[in-house]
Amino acid sequence: MSSTATVQQLFKKWRGERDADAGQEMARRFSDWYYAITAARLGDRQGRAPLEAACQAFEQGIVQVTKTSDLVDWAHAIVQREVERAGGRVPGGDYPNALTRKRSPTELLQGARHSLPPHQVELLDLAYDSGVDQDTLEARADPHGGVPDAILEARYALKRYLRDVAGVTLDVVPDQPNLDLAPLPLYEAARMATAQEEAAFEKWLLSDLTLCKDVAEFAAFAHALRAGALKPAATAPTASAAASPGGAAAGPPPSAEAVPGPAVVPRSEPAASSATARGSKPPVALIIASVVVFIVVALGVGLFVLR
Repeated sequence: MSSTATVQQLFKKWRGERDADAGQEMARRFSDWYYAITAARLGDRQGRAPLEAACQAFEQGIVQVTKTSDLVDWAHAIVQREVERAGGRVPGGDYPNALTRKRSPTELLQGARHSLPPHQVELLDLAYDSGVDQDTLEARADPHGGVPDAILEARYALKRYLRDVAGVTLDVVPDQPNLDLAPLPLYEAARMATAQEEAAFEKWLLSDLTLCKDVAEFAAFAHALRAGALKPAATAPTASAAASPGGAAAGPPPSAEAVPGPAVVPRSEPAASSATARGSKPPVALIIASVVVFIVVALGVGLFVLR
C-alpha cells in the first residue's frame, strides 16, 4: 500500500476490498495521530492512559463506521473525549522522558538562551507564555516576519540547537521551515482562537505523519516552554517538584519492551462462512486478524510505533 494514500483511501480498501495491508497502515496512522495529540495536550505520562483508552475505543468501534466521510470526525471525537476526561490540556511543566534521556527539558532549553539569536529566544518565550497577549506578541514578531512565521522559524532553530548541540535525537528538523505549517507553534502554545480551530488543526495532522512526529517529539519541550523555560530566572524543578500533572513523579516512560500499548486493530466482524473453507475470498475478519499495531510511548527508539 502506497504511503501516499490517505486514511480515507486506506479505509475504503480495508473495508471494501478486504486489504490487510491497508488495514495495517490505517491502524498505524491513527495510532501515531493519537499519540501526537495526547503528547501535545497532556504530556507523555499523563497522556498514556487517555492514549490507551482512545486506541481501545477505536478498536471497538471501527467496524461500525460505514461512511468514509465520517471516519476522521468519529476518530477525533474519541481522542478529544479522552483528553477531556483527563482534565484537558495541561498548562506546561518539566517532564523528562526517554527522548531527553532523563534530562530536564527546562535545563536543555536554558542552554539555548546563549546560542540562539536573542530575538528568537524572546519570541519563543512570549509565544508559549499564556500570560502574554496577542498584541504584544505581534508587535515583537513584526520586525522578524510576523506571527506565526517568525515563531515557526524560531521553533526550528531551537530544534536544531537541541539536536546538534544538546544531543537530543530529533528527526524532523528542516533546514528551511515550511511556512504552510506556521500554525504549528500556535497549536502547541494553546494560542489558537477557538476550540474549533484547534480541532481542525488536529484533524489536519492526520494527513501528514511527518508533522505528527514533529509535534510528538517536541512535546516535552513545548510543555517546558509553556512553563517558562526560556525566561532568565527559569530553573529546572527538583525531582520532587517535577511531578506529572496527575501526581506521579516525572521521568522517562518505561522502555518499549516493557510497555507495549493497546493494539489498534479493527475488531473482528462475524465469523467466516463455510465458503471460506472452499477457497472463496475470506471476510475482513480473517484478513485483518494479523494487523497488530502497538503504541510505544518511549520515543527514544526513534519511532512512534513498533510494527
